[in-house]
Amino acid sequence: MKKKEFWKVFLFIIKCTFIGFGGGNALMPIIKKYAVDEYKWITEEEFDSALVTVNLLPGAAVIEMISYIAITKLGKLWGTIVTLIAIMPHIIVVMALYYLITLLPIKYLYVINVGVLSALIGVIIGFSFKYLKASRKDLLWYVWIALFILTLAFCLFVPAPFNLPAIPLILGIIFVFIYEFIKIKRGKK
Repeated sequence: MKKKEFWKVFLFIIKCTFIGFGGGNALMPIIKKYAVDEYKWITEEEFDSALVTVNLLPGAAVIEMISYIAITKLGKLWGTIVTLIAIMPHIIVVMALYYLITLLPIKYLYVINVGVLSALIGVIIGFSFKYLKASRKDLLWYVWIALFILTLAFCLFVPAPFNLPAIPLILGIIFVFIYEFIKIKRGKK
């Protein structure tokens, strides 16, 4: 392993963890921009497969994706080490911000929350539109839009502590599976 590669991956992780807010899928376009488009460490197909995988695993999707990219680039040992070292500054800053936020009046937190949520919604809509264009040949547009609307409605109208995300996701997957199964059966006849 070269020192230059180690520090390049280190800076990549620092950029990804400090640039974006919202975690999860809100940071994936930033990770893709650097790992796939700029540095070409992994292909777009690898990124898409890893994105599906990290969203199925429990835990923080961003850390899982960054770990995957670091391990792919540097190997298991050095990829793990660089990930652990590079996320520490972010953890320290978040802990400090959490402490400082507790000192603010609640009305300021509401205003900050509205600004961050607006930015996240814009990023996620842009990311979704890009994937819609990329998957146009493989996925029927009305299936994609139905899944998008169901997911969006679920995120907006079901309160976080009381939602059961497994139920609508499983129902959506079953619906798409049955639809595709019927379509394939009709195509073979």
